[in-house]
Amino acid sequence: MSRKFLKTCALAIVGVGMLTASAGVANAQSGSRLCGWVAVETVVKIGLLYEARKNDASYTKQCDTAISEFEDEIKKDATLSAMTWTKIRKKACQDVGALGLAYTQSSGNLKNDICNKMTAKTPYKVLKQGNAATTFEKL
Repeated sequence: MSRKFLKTCALAIVGVGMLTASAGVANAQSGSRLCGWVAVETVVKIGLLYEARKNDASYTKQCDTAISEFEDEIKKDATLSAMTWTKIRKKACQDVGALGLAYTQSSGNLKNDICNKMTAKTPYKVLKQGNAATTFEKL
């Protein structure tokens, strides 16, 4: 994670600038779990998340590493560290999406399985700001 990542988060949180959504490839598979951190504030919901695969031999290590690295980045940024964060450890994609990070499908239906917009073994920033579309940015 980089300063660019932190700057992007800070800009999104204070509502300065426009963020663009990365078109996600539908790579979610059964056995995916999310690890990282989620902050659910009045105006913004943000997830710093890593999609891990339960069947990987290093599943637990991948999760713990992602959680630790995201936490370090949160602590380094005053705007992010002022938010209230919830640790996400091996949670189902749908459960994390239900925290306010769900996205709207082309049919107009809300979808909680946010792993459909993510690639496994890749860190993401998932952002839902007001009524804007949920964005998924690879980090």
